[in-house]
Amino acid sequence: MNKWMAILIAGLMAAVVTSGCTVDSNPEAVNTSTVSDGKNDKGSNSNTTTSNQNLPKAEELIQRMNEAGKELMSFSTEVDVYQTIVNRVSNTASTEQIIDSLTKSDIIKEPFQTHSSTQTKMHTEDMSMVMEQYVTKDAIYMKLGNDWMKMNEEMRSKAMPGMVEAGYPWRQLEPYRSVEDALEVSEEGGHYVIRAKLNDSQLLKFTESYRNQTNYRGEPLTDNYTDIKIRKANIVYTVRKDTYYPVEVSLSTDMDVTMSGNTFSIKSESRSKYSNYNEIQEINIPQEVLAAQ
Repeated sequence: MNKWMAILIAGLMAAVVTSGCTVDSNPEAVNTSTVSDGKNDKGSNSNTTTSNQNLPKAEELIQRMNEAGKELMSFSTEVDVYQTIVNRVSNTASTEQIIDSLTKSDIIKEPFQTHSSTQTKMHTEDMSMVMEQYVTKDAIYMKLGNDWMKMNEEMRSKAMPGMVEAGYPWRQLEPYRSVEDALEVSEEGGHYVIRAKLNDSQLLKFTESYRNQTNYRGEPLTDNYTDIKIRKANIVYTVRKDTYYPVEVSLSTDMDVTMSGNTFSIKSESRSKYSNYNEIQEINIPQEVLAAQ
């Protein structure tokens, strides 16, 4: 397996955790201004923003989302990600890969289960691929091409902390609590919107929080990274006013990540949307999948 393929598979495995863009289960349209630089802009329109002195503070709104999340047991997501990944081979040499992916997932929080399908385009190598995935609390099954495979226990145990976090999308805001002064809250139609565009000093605080982040069970989420340098981490997080359930999350990031002695510069534009709140009762895994080795 070549280096880029290994990176791609790792990214696909984590796609259910990444923020992207989906369709709300409510027929009411959602058009939220994003932090994208335009590379992955699908053409959303701006909404009228209402200024109100009675708006909740960011910390209060995040707490309401955490409380509401206890009642959100299942949902669907659609995640659209555009990434430019540069591998710095040396001080004078590097290789680049541009990856565009779309992941659709159904997620059940307890007991944890997901079913996802990802379409990916690797532009530099002009290669496309489709991956299907089932995840339970005990196993991860992947299909690349025609064959199903079961992830070995060592890889599964490393992947699961991030996988489980997919059931708690509001926790994407946890690292931003360290830079609460950067969080702005607005009211747009039937939604609250939290925005953050971090300056240099805020990025230093955010990076430390990001390095030390854990999932809801206290398991580290960046355990495989020996170093992280973040240059940009802008977010637009939209929630419903009536339920505080997530509607859409847009992220624009630029960071250097060092793993196993290799340093990668990763620029990412992602957009996630959420739907089918508490409507997914069961995810049936075919026998063909369960028989995979």
